[in-house]
Amino acid sequence: MQRELNSFYQQLQQSDFSLQYVTKGAFSRARAKLNPWAFKELNRVCNQSFYTNAPFKTWRGLRLLAIDGSTVVLPNHPSIKEQFGTASFGPYADSPRSIARLSMLFDVLNLTTLDGQMAGYETSERELAERHLEEFEPLPTDLLLFDRGYPSLSLMYTLHAKGLHYCIRMRDDWWLEVRKMLAAGETDKEVIFELPSKEREGNTPLADGSYKMKCRLVKVLLPNGSREVLCTSICDKTVLPYECFAELYHFRWNIEEGYKLYKSRMGLEAFSGKIAIAVQQDFYASVFMMSLTAILAFPVDEKLKTENQNGKRKHANKVNRTIALSMTKEVVSSFFIKRIVAPAIRAIDKILESTTEIVRPNRTNPRKKIQKKPPSMNYKKL
Repeated sequence: MQRELNSFYQQLQQSDFSLQYVTKGAFSRARAKLNPWAFKELNRVCNQSFYTNAPFKTWRGLRLLAIDGSTVVLPNHPSIKEQFGTASFGPYADSPRSIARLSMLFDVLNLTTLDGQMAGYETSERELAERHLEEFEPLPTDLLLFDRGYPSLSLMYTLHAKGLHYCIRMRDDWWLEVRKMLAAGETDKEVIFELPSKEREGNTPLADGSYKMKCRLVKVLLPNGSREVLCTSICDKTVLPYECFAELYHFRWNIEEGYKLYKSRMGLEAFSGKIAIAVQQDFYASVFMMSLTAILAFPVDEKLKTENQNGKRKHANKVNRTIALSMTKEVVSSFFIKRIVAPAIRAIDKILESTTEIVRPNRTNPRKKIQKKPPSMNYKKL
């Protein structure tokens, strides 16, 4: 490993690239001219090449994609307030701050980010989800996973109209069909949802000329005794038998782990600039960096998978994502500026193979639920 690293760094030193030092003001002015769209396009090209040429991972022949949202606190700057607006927080709504709502379209098996969206706090997660559907290039085998904050007839109809399959967790108390199924003790049921008349404007009928959607409700019992009700557009039980839904929806957790990498390892909220365009540059550059890291780590991941199956290791191992991100950041300049590719990739492979971490299956950590304080006894009911 050390020999590969020394060879890589030696080529970096011998490259004819020379860095010209500029003042901070000149750097800021030059950066303000860089369109964040450039990083979105890099991410698109990077993913397109990967899914076209690599034997990417699937589950039961399906590419599993998850959509989920989050928020980040933005710097206090006039351009930020103009671009993203402000929201009032605090007990008296007297603490205005600018917050951005984020949304990611994430491949939960290959750990790439196909699309990232950033908007003001007042924008809903469902609206950002519909923006994803306009941005990415779907495959016939795609299956989208959503948590229980997303289900709506409007979003489900959009997915049906685009021919995209989905699996959404439903709220037990919001949907009449779900309550009927639970009351009847059923676990797997086909239902028909219809788009309301007031929401049909701007939407064309489906292939059968109606606004009705055929879906499948599935009740899943979790190991801790709780239940979840899932709604999917795949009604064929040979494609998705009842027994596979617990495993299927569990894959959605990988997007939560992805957000953890974004915020705790990529330092997503530690913006390198105060103005709006700098914040957008940081966000879309982080999206590109996460995808590039996943793609560079993919061959090592597959090699470890083969070794785990053949019993060459005492314990199953996987790539250390923190080290993978760190190494990608270290060598990315050699790809795009110094054109040193092969030695950089060899160095990454050697380091990732020697810094793996053990896979610990069936690990569960209960969430810490903070109990609300009871109302003050000074304000008892009348």
